[in-house]
Amino acid sequence: MLVLATVCIFCLFCFALLNLYWGHKSARLYRTHLNQSSESDFTPVATVILSLRGNDPFLAHCLDGLLNQDYPEYAVKIIVDHVDDPALAFVNQYLEQHTHPHCEVIIREIYTGACGLKNASLVQAMKNLDENVEVVAWLDADAVPHRSWLRELVAPLQNSQVGIASGIRWYTPRDSNPGTMIRHAWNAAALVQMISLEIAWGGSIALSRSVYENPLLSETLLKMLWDDTGLKAVAVELEKEVAFVPAATMTNAESIPFRSCFRFITRQLVNTRFYHSKWWLIATVGFGMAFAQTVLLILGLIFLVQGNLFWAGLSAGSLLFSNGCVAASIYRISLLIHQTVRARGENFQRQPLRTMGYLWITLYIFSAALFAAMRTKIINWRGVIYHVPSAFEIQITHYEPFQEINELQAPLELENISL
Repeated sequence: MLVLATVCIFCLFCFALLNLYWGHKSARLYRTHLNQSSESDFTPVATVILSLRGNDPFLAHCLDGLLNQDYPEYAVKIIVDHVDDPALAFVNQYLEQHTHPHCEVIIREIYTGACGLKNASLVQAMKNLDENVEVVAWLDADAVPHRSWLRELVAPLQNSQVGIASGIRWYTPRDSNPGTMIRHAWNAAALVQMISLEIAWGGSIALSRSVYENPLLSETLLKMLWDDTGLKAVAVELEKEVAFVPAATMTNAESIPFRSCFRFITRQLVNTRFYHSKWWLIATVGFGMAFAQTVLLILGLIFLVQGNLFWAGLSAGSLLFSNGCVAASIYRISLLIHQTVRARGENFQRQPLRTMGYLWITLYIFSAALFAAMRTKIINWRGVIYHVPSAFEIQITHYEPFQEINELQAPLELENISL
C-alpha cells in the first residue's frame, strides 16, 4: 500500500505542477493584455462569416454586435444551412430593420456529406471573397461580439509569423443547476489547456490571407467534422503561429441540463482526439488525476483506520495540494477574465466558491467523457447525424432542414454549442 500511495502522491504532484504551469501561462497572457494602454490601429479589409443552422437564443444579440463593429472596412457573409431553415426568415426580417452596407445572406450549396456542415459553409463563403480582403474571421451565433471584437481579434495578424488568431470561450452561469455549473467548471479548467496547447476555439477565429487563400485550409476543412482544433495542424504545415486574444474573450450565460452538458463535453473531447496531437496528454492528465485521487482517498481512509497518521496526513495533504493548485489557477484566470470583460463595459457575477465546489465531481465527469469520446463514432447535432469512425472518415447518415421544436424538447435540443 505504501508503494501505491507513493506513486499516487507523485502523480498528483506532477499533475498539480503542470496545472500551475498552464495556469501561469494563461494568466500571463491576460496580464499582458490588461497592461496594454492603447487599442490596435491594424484594420485590414476583413470579411466575417456567420454560419447558421436554426435559430440560436442569442442570434439577435449576435447580429446586433456583428453589424455594429468599430471597424472601418468589413463585410459580413451570413450563410444559412437551408432555404427552409427558420434562421433565414429571422435574419431577413432582422436586416429589414437593421441595415448594413456590406451584409450578404446566402444559402449553403456545398454538400459533400464527408465533412461538418459548418466547414462546408465556411469553404463556400471563402471561395467568393473580394480580391482586396486581407483577413477572414468567423464566429458562432452563440457568441455576442462587443463593439471592438473584430479590431482586437485581428490585431495579432499584423505579425507576419501569426496566421491564426483565436478568441476564448468563457461561461458565466446565472443558474446553479448541475449541468450549467459542471460545464462552467470544466471549461474553466480546459481553458488553460487550450491556451497552453494551442487548441483554437471556432466560436471566434481570424485568419490571415496567407492562410485562408492556401488550398490546404479548404482541403482540410472539407475532410474534418469540426473547424477549430485542426487549425493548429494547418498552422504548423504553413509555418505559421496560432495566437490567442484575451480581448476576444466571449462570455456565454446560457444554462444547460446535465445530460446535454455531458454530450457537449464528450463532443469537445472527440474533436480533440481526432484533430490535436496532444490528445494523449489531455487524456493522461484526466484519467491519471481521477485514478490517483480515488486510490489515494481510499488509502488515506485505510491509513486512518489503521492509526497510521503520518501516511493518512500525507495522503490528505496531497489531495488538498493537487486540487488547490487547480482551484488556484481557475480562480486566478476567472479574476483576470472578469477584469478584461469589465474593461470593455460588460460585467458578470463570479461564483468562485460554487465553482470550486463542483471541481471534484467535474474531474470524474471529465474522465467519463474521455472514456465516451474514445468510443464515440456517432455525432448527433441539431438533426444531423454523422458517422465518424475516424478523424477523416466522415459520413452524414441523416440530414434534414432544421425544424422548429416544441417547448418540451427545447431544454435538450436548443443547447448552444460550438461544433
